[in-house]
Amino acid sequence: MDATKQQHNKGKTDKRNYYAKAADYHRKKPAYLEAGQRGFMVTCNMRERDCTRDAFRLLNEYADDLYGKVDESPPKEQPAEEGAAEEDEEEDISVQVQKQAEAAKSEKKKFRFESVDTGAKNVCFITTVLEDPTELALKILRDAAETKKQKSRYILRLMPIEVVTKANLKDIMDGAGKLFDRYFLKEPKTFAIIFNRRFNNGLDRESTINALAEMISAKNRGNKANLKHPELAVIVEVIKGLTLISVVPQFSELRKYNLMEICTRKDEDAKSQESIGAEKTEEQNGEESEEKVVAEEGEEKEAAKGEEGSQKEPEPAALAKDGQEPEDEAAPKEEEAKSEQ
Repeated sequence: MDATKQQHNKGKTDKRNYYAKAADYHRKKPAYLEAGQRGFMVTCNMRERDCTRDAFRLLNEYADDLYGKVDESPPKEQPAEEGAAEEDEEEDISVQVQKQAEAAKSEKKKFRFESVDTGAKNVCFITTVLEDPTELALKILRDAAETKKQKSRYILRLMPIEVVTKANLKDIMDGAGKLFDRYFLKEPKTFAIIFNRRFNNGLDRESTINALAEMISAKNRGNKANLKHPELAVIVEVIKGLTLISVVPQFSELRKYNLMEICTRKDEDAKSQESIGAEKTEEQNGEESEEKVVAEEGEEKEAAKGEEGSQKEPEPAALAKDGQEPEDEAAPKEEEAKSEQ
């Protein structure tokens, strides 16, 4: 009896192991960030799944407005020729199955946006098949700056990435050279290089920034550095063994592409403008009241001067009377002296 129970339990465990292995085999393996990709780097404060979900929703919403919706209908099958159909019938079934498997691999459906793992906490990356991810990111950020509506609770920064290379200076210069031809070759621009590093100590910060700055100045002699308000910002994000590079405009105006800060700071700017307007009105009212006080004081001073003038006018007459009195007194004295003589 014990032997039969052991065999029965063994059969159950074998079945469980079989199904567990099958589930692991068919489970989708996570995709990782690789060199040669482009897309969007999205940062968050924990809650990476919610951040990725919000990013998908935002990107699909604005991409449908800019480029139209993706055609989800399957491609129509073209009718095969009669000769080709006869040859297919003659082929073995195994050959047909192999061809169908190869065709399925080659015709793998490509989505407009896909999430990949970066290997760093609070940093998500969404790859895209769009040629210019900066256009879509600018559309989202400018709309947020105009409407002041916060469309995501979890996204902090939404940074478009145009080039992904390995984290060594040679590959960085090769990838950045083609990118800089598009932005710095024709017209002189002011620029700033923003360098951030995560889980990487092998790439020197100063040497990388100096090499990129020399390359930009070599493209056009009119290109100059401006760290406060650059026309174009060169973003260099190093994550483990990869470097993410992009060139973006309006970096300081759009709050360093921080979607959360754009909405909050705009409200603060509106409040500050209202306070400035209130201060100006108070100053104007204060100036008007001061003018009224000054005018009243001037009128009072003029009235006081008029009163003083009216009081001082009879004084000369009084002095004249005082001056005449001694003469009148002296006249009878002279008459008395004559009579005595």
